[in-house]
Amino acid sequence: MVLGIVACAAVLAFAAGGSIRPGDAAPDFTLTAVRGGVFTLHQSTPQPALIAFLQTTPDTADTQSRSEVALLQSMDHQYRSRGMRVVFIDATMLAAGHRPDRNSLINASYDWNLQIPLLEDESGRVARIFGVTHAPTTIMVKADGTVAQVWERPVSPGELAIAIERALGSGPLVPASVPQNAK
Repeated sequence: MVLGIVACAAVLAFAAGGSIRPGDAAPDFTLTAVRGGVFTLHQSTPQPALIAFLQTTPDTADTQSRSEVALLQSMDHQYRSRGMRVVFIDATMLAAGHRPDRNSLINASYDWNLQIPLLEDESGRVARIFGVTHAPTTIMVKADGTVAQVWERPVSPGELAIAIERALGSGPLVPASVPQNAK
């Protein structure tokens, strides 16, 4: 109940044009995946989530969003068994000023070989309530519903791995100890 009230307050605050920051309550949302199914951020069993707002069109190999996909799919593969959920939200409307049609989104999900749900934010509502202004933007949400990290640029693998480990409660990554006979 308290999380719901905090999330509603967050929606009102960010609807006015602010951007979400670490420590803020992540607004709840439910979106439809372009290849079927739905995703709800604050589901009954709390889990951390990595939400990536990506530009899916025009589909060129050199877009920052397309480059981000390989990294995020790798993180999904590594951390899914530990409870991490990763989703992509189409944010083409932010960059191009128009929303791609459903067939274009379905084609992008296959062309990009997505193993992660691509969600359709038809009106851009979810992007607005999170304060997303461009793609790629990636947001790490902890299981308790608070924002752990926001990247308004492509994310480096090391940064992302550390943020995920912290969100999963594993703490920062610690380098392996150096054997005593190594000098």
